[in-house]
Amino acid sequence: MMNTTLMNNQQTKVDTPYTRFLTTLNAVLDHMNADEEVRAIFEHPQHIHKKTVSLMRDDGSTEDYPAFRVQFNNARGPYKGGIRFHPEADLEEVKALSALMAIKTAVVDVPFGGAKGGIQCEPKGMSRKELEALSREYIRVMGDAIGPYTDCPAPDVNTNSMIMGWMRDEYETISGVFSPGVVTGKPLEYGGSQGRDEATARGGFFVLEEVLERAAIDPSEQRVAIQGFGNAGAAIAQFLHEKGYTIVALSDSKGGIYSREGIDPFRINKYKKKTGQVRGLYCEESICDAGRMQADGIELISPKDIITCDCDILVPAALDNVITARNAGDIKAEFILELANGPTTPEADAILEKKGVRVIPDVLANAGGVTVSYFEWTQGRSGEQWTADRVDSELKRIILGAYREVRREARREGLSYRHAAFLLGIKRMLKTMRVRGWCNGSC
Repeated sequence: MMNTTLMNNQQTKVDTPYTRFLTTLNAVLDHMNADEEVRAIFEHPQHIHKKTVSLMRDDGSTEDYPAFRVQFNNARGPYKGGIRFHPEADLEEVKALSALMAIKTAVVDVPFGGAKGGIQCEPKGMSRKELEALSREYIRVMGDAIGPYTDCPAPDVNTNSMIMGWMRDEYETISGVFSPGVVTGKPLEYGGSQGRDEATARGGFFVLEEVLERAAIDPSEQRVAIQGFGNAGAAIAQFLHEKGYTIVALSDSKGGIYSREGIDPFRINKYKKKTGQVRGLYCEESICDAGRMQADGIELISPKDIITCDCDILVPAALDNVITARNAGDIKAEFILELANGPTTPEADAILEKKGVRVIPDVLANAGGVTVSYFEWTQGRSGEQWTADRVDSELKRIILGAYREVRREARREGLSYRHAAFLLGIKRMLKTMRVRGWCNGSC
């Protein structure tokens, strides 16, 4: 059970993604009896880069967007973290995501620090030409802070391998230096790695399988709901479906579907690619085929409703702050696998722990992405090209090793998996800081 100190810290008022991070961080630092020097190290990013990117639209108009790169900590290696294009990608969100990356890379024990980037924009209405111009402009304004041994971006929400390819090309154009390691998540033909596109989902799948195996639970008896049918959500839905789990609910930003009998995610993905929405097999805009829905046992639900739908395993795979004090008490799932970053608030965590819901936290569950990014970075430095089997095998070894370390820490310290993962990551970062002389003996 969580001790009183941790419970009291979770009652701290939460206003932003970063204050939510600080609530969890300070609970763990209190548990460690950390002094002010240690708190100062972990409560603030090392660098915040705030710029403006200008985009000439196809119609000749110009728009300016806020752009960020937050470098939280590089004690263990170059800063590492994705770049997202999203209207809500403000400084507080990017700061929180950079902090979570610093913890995450330490949890899986890869030699990176933590960073995150973003452009506060709506990319969905942009043409390919506009997206390319925006991506290249980001590298131009942030170029001094980025480099293969300094800070290595990767894809995140609304960015992909194509965008990473443009960013690498722009960096090499500016620097005049061949730099395959400057970004990861690139196209396979341009220095990418086998398995990178599915890495986040693959790592989460490996951890979930291990958790259920230890609990002697048969996957074929598990009903899964997945909020967010993007890259990670679609991939894990397919992995789980192939392994015999029953996918009962799927959603994206435009809506969701539920079926007690189960949903074929491969079929849904085919129609999503064609129509742009999870409901595409059954609906065209707001007009839905009731006969087809009835034949398949499909009900329409909202992305918010999926959080509390009848299921055994809930997979939030979209944005942050979707499991809160308002809905945590109504969650029916026994397990939550966090493929999204920061989907659960500290207040919700306390409610879920009291209910006995087992949360596999983001800093462990979705660390497959940064792990395979490390493989890609390594291949770029060495000139090697790993096989898909080698990537999969190494990912499984690392992610399950991290899970077992978190599990041991949780049992040893009497903590939730989230607090145990934070504690493990902080301990590893502090060990390196001591060796580097970044802090005195008290840390």
